[in-house]
Amino acid sequence: MSFKFNTAGTCAIALLALSLVSCSTFKKVTGSDEESGAEIQASGPTVLNPRISPETIELTGELQPRQTPEVLAEVKDFSGKVNDVRLRFVDVPIEVKMKKVGESTWRASLSNELVKKLAVGDQTTTYEANIYARDDKGKVAVSKEPLKVAVKAPSFGKRAG
Repeated sequence: MSFKFNTAGTCAIALLALSLVSCSTFKKVTGSDEESGAEIQASGPTVLNPRISPETIELTGELQPRQTPEVLAEVKDFSGKVNDVRLRFVDVPIEVKMKKVGESTWRASLSNELVKKLAVGDQTTTYEANIYARDDKGKVAVSKEPLKVAVKAPSFGKRAG
C-alpha cells in the first residue's frame, strides 16, 4: 500500500502536527500589548515583568536622586509560598531585599547611599541586576533578562567650592 500526498495535504498534516505540539507545551504569559517572554513555572516561583522607575536615576548636584528609584516585579508561585525576593546586581557586590506590596508584587527602593555608590562623576553608568525569588520549599527562580539600572551623575568637580 502506498500513500500519495499533494501539496495541500502535506501542508494540512504539517499544520495539524504543529497545532498538536503547541497545545501540549506551556503558554507564554503576555502583557497588555506584547509578550513578556517569560513562562510561568508549574513548580516553584516565576519572576515576571521586572521594571525600574525612573528608567535613568538622575542625581542632583548634592548627589541625591531627583526621584526615589524603585524596582518592581511580579512573582508567581502556584505550588508554594514566596518568602524571599532580592535584587542582585551583576559584577558588583550589591543585593537589596524586596518587600511584598501586593498579591504578587514585590518592590525594592534604592537608598540614596546605594545610588551614590553606583554613581560615576559626569557619566551615565548602566548596571545589570537580576531578581531572585525563593519559596517555602527552597525552590529558586531568577528573572529571565537582567534589569538595566542607569545612574546619571553630575560632575563631582563642580561640587567643590
